[in-house]
Amino acid sequence: MIITVAFDVKNHVEVLESWPIIKGDVTFFLERSENVLKKVCIAFSNVSLEFAPTFSPSEPDGKLANIEVGGSGYSGSARRLLMNWQTIISGLQVIEVDYDSYELRFNPESFAEESKIPIKSFQPHSDKSLNRVTDFEQIGRAFCAGIVSEDRIESTSHYREGRLAFAAGRYVDSYNNMFLFLESRFCDGKTNANHQADLLLKHSAFVESLEKALVELPEINGQTWSEKFDLFQSSPTIRDKIKKLIHLRGNLRHHSLKSPLRWDPNEQDEYREAAIFIGAIVGDIVIAESLAEIYSPDALKEFRSISISTGFETKLTLSTHRLEKAPTLELAMSYPTTVISSNLCLNAVRSGIEACEKEGQLADTVRFGAIQASNNLELFSLDFDIWAYTSARAIEMEEEIGNIRCSFEHLGAGFMQRHSFTIPVRSKRLTIKRAWQVFKASVDHIERKDPTTRVMSLKLYLRDSEKVILSYRVGASVKH
Repeated sequence: MIITVAFDVKNHVEVLESWPIIKGDVTFFLERSENVLKKVCIAFSNVSLEFAPTFSPSEPDGKLANIEVGGSGYSGSARRLLMNWQTIISGLQVIEVDYDSYELRFNPESFAEESKIPIKSFQPHSDKSLNRVTDFEQIGRAFCAGIVSEDRIESTSHYREGRLAFAAGRYVDSYNNMFLFLESRFCDGKTNANHQADLLLKHSAFVESLEKALVELPEINGQTWSEKFDLFQSSPTIRDKIKKLIHLRGNLRHHSLKSPLRWDPNEQDEYREAAIFIGAIVGDIVIAESLAEIYSPDALKEFRSISISTGFETKLTLSTHRLEKAPTLELAMSYPTTVISSNLCLNAVRSGIEACEKEGQLADTVRFGAIQASNNLELFSLDFDIWAYTSARAIEMEEEIGNIRCSFEHLGAGFMQRHSFTIPVRSKRLTIKRAWQVFKASVDHIERKDPTTRVMSLKLYLRDSEKVILSYRVGASVKH
């Protein structure tokens, strides 16, 4: 098999001719449009088929389709070869190669290999890696929010640069930009490690976000943190942990080829964990600020007024079902949008929970359903399992429940993805009202982690069992 790594050229360069240069199993060639250079390519021949992409279709048991693309080692080798070439050619012609975004091509070298390579091309676009399907309501309400300070604009720019750098695999740049955010906001121009540690400790927003990261990130993708980044294994006090973050910043800002602490811009993976950790701290601070502005009463009032006056509005009806033979609720709701999204559905559920609680009905309400007023299409449903219909109307345990598992499916990068987490419950008894509270805590947690998450279905389970507490799903008409 042949693996080709093709890198885009970002600036305008004219090359009068081009033909392949073959050195052993490595081929260097250019792709041009007329005489303008478009891509610089490195091809590796005689590659084992174990590096070919694989595709696993979805299965009836609910297992989602999966694509695995190998060849990352070859992309790293190609990057190093091109950097070597780029260094030499730079004295004559500056060629700006986009190392953050490249295309992997997989081609058979024989007829027998043809059927064993299901995917011929894959391009991990770094410019699309931060893409989220976002409701216009969030974007529009952000414009309706008040004017923020120049200091906040400047420091948040460092956060954005850090996110972009991380998505491109430039973890050192990501870490440095995230620390610049903290330095800009909280360090008052001080650069001494002890001064910075003292100042950071005084800001509750930073300390709370650091403590949250320590609780929520004991593992990355199921793996414990490496000893290289040991904030979890050592540093007993918060101040010690802060000092470690500051000292790493110092190592990454100063560079000497003689220093054992130097970092190679071509080998940044060892700093990925540090970038994840500091990014979680800064991201928590920025998300909290964004949510406060976007969901402020004034922004909502102005955005809703504009939407209604210009006809950009959707109406829906939410109905509740109670165990008691008593009046239920039928809520007429209006939202400033023309698109029915999964995010709108969850907001409607939240409003329904608040209305039931206000009317004293939450303790025996076991079902929600909603339809779009204009066409009667189902928008979502939420149902409690059979336990809620028993005489006890509760789950009773001999020992403390401990935790409830939330499993949800959401759209991401064009695919349905499944994730789960737990909500602690320090009680031996779970009532209907408490289950509603756990549901609300679950969706609030998802929103805090990523406000653009498109939740299409969600179930609460008792601990690690398959005993369902309640189920939520959007209707077939909800596509996003």
